[in-house]
Amino acid sequence: MDKMVLKLVEKNNPQIDIDGYRQALLPLPLDELLIDSIYSEILPSSKKHNSEILFTAVILLLFSPKAILLSEKSQYGIANIILKKLSLKHHQQSSYRIKVAREVYEVDKVFRQQVDSIVERRRV
Repeated sequence: MDKMVLKLVEKNNPQIDIDGYRQALLPLPLDELLIDSIYSEILPSSKKHNSEILFTAVILLLFSPKAILLSEKSQYGIANIILKKLSLKHHQQSSYRIKVAREVYEVDKVFRQQVDSIVERRRV
């Protein structure tokens, strides 16, 4: 069904860059060095306003974009990375941060711009 809808959209709206959207949904391979550089740039802390959520959103958008853009389940390992990097004690805490990052990214334009600017610098 989705493929038929996509074909109809492509046919009726040729100006829409469908391949660009497809490219945006492709995850990067997990790279520990990239994760470390993002961590050192943001320096997430419970004392810094939104820094943990910002880190989570950037990780999701780079390594599991369907999770943040389409509200699908995050890819295996993403929650573990967040758990480890943010020094959380329980898996539910990383799942909660994923949920909050998804919601904030969806509704807050300033937060979205912050996340998108970090991701654009990393996706080269």
